[in-house]
Amino acid sequence: MILRLFIVITGVSAIEWDAPIPYDPVWLASVQKYPPIPSFNESRFWGWVGEKDVQFRLYTRRNPFEFQVLKINESSSLWDSNFDVRKKVKVLTHGWLNHGDSPMPESIREAYLNVSDLNIIVVDWGTAANVNYILASYNVAMVGRVLTQFLNFLIDEGVSMDDMHLIGHSLGAHVVGIAGAYVREGPIDTITGLDPALPLFTLSNKDARLDKHDARHVEVIHTCGGYLGFASPLGHIDFYPNGGTRQPGCGIDYRGLCAHNRAHMFFAESIISDVPFTANRCEDYDELYYTGRCEGTGETLIMGSLDIHYGKDGIYYLRTNAEKPFALGESQRTEEGNEILVVLAPPAK
Repeated sequence: MILRLFIVITGVSAIEWDAPIPYDPVWLASVQKYPPIPSFNESRFWGWVGEKDVQFRLYTRRNPFEFQVLKINESSSLWDSNFDVRKKVKVLTHGWLNHGDSPMPESIREAYLNVSDLNIIVVDWGTAANVNYILASYNVAMVGRVLTQFLNFLIDEGVSMDDMHLIGHSLGAHVVGIAGAYVREGPIDTITGLDPALPLFTLSNKDARLDKHDARHVEVIHTCGGYLGFASPLGHIDFYPNGGTRQPGCGIDYRGLCAHNRAHMFFAESIISDVPFTANRCEDYDELYYTGRCEGTGETLIMGSLDIHYGKDGIYYLRTNAEKPFALGESQRTEEGNEILVVLAPPAK
């Protein structure tokens, strides 16, 4: 295969955009007047979610578009389906005001099945997610508990947690975190949190949110940090595209939804892209917090993709394009401090 190499040398230190107006203060104030989400054990008194409100949809290469429903403690639903216990399992969980057919699970499901033969399970908790944000956030713990019961069922049927990768966006990131924390024969191998939801969640209450102790390895992509998503590191590896707060190409982004959704868009693209999302490792989170970027330690890591980055713990910064395709390729620095973007493009057809 022939690769075309494009080298761009620029003295620009970071992507620039017009200063946006402040995020919607009315919405944020209405959320913040409520108490934070209680711990998992207390949340059961708030939630109304049961098994009937959560559907587990199986997709494989044999049924990439028409799902098969798997039911907790019904072995026949598993063994009469296309589920293959010998293959890896990816569990996808959407966030607020979404459902099993929303862009997040759909794009990531299609990306994975395009490049690998896997068991893809989409957790559809749309009934509990399509309510006001306050109620949806209080439902998270109960949905997480139902997912835990499902994972325990898979364990009973012979599925190894070493083959399990949970991926959640926004509130869904906390759902998979709770499920991973309470699974009976853990730990889960890997959890990926895509801009884990911030409003009504706190750093101090680890039991109610995604935490790096919820799996053997936890990676987080921050794209709307400090508003809709957490800005603080939550995983073993935390990626901060464009600084992790605002995203180029989103314009004013008054409510932050564009930046918030970039997390799952970046992740889906990373699975199938020939051009990597190459990130530079920061000295520490303070470097990123105070400057919005990182000079870096010289170490790099590819965000997303098919690889799990065990043992590469740290804070990572990268830049992206303002529109699809978002990946910029490999990023290096000259002795003069200029940034070099080495983009590996696929060969011409």
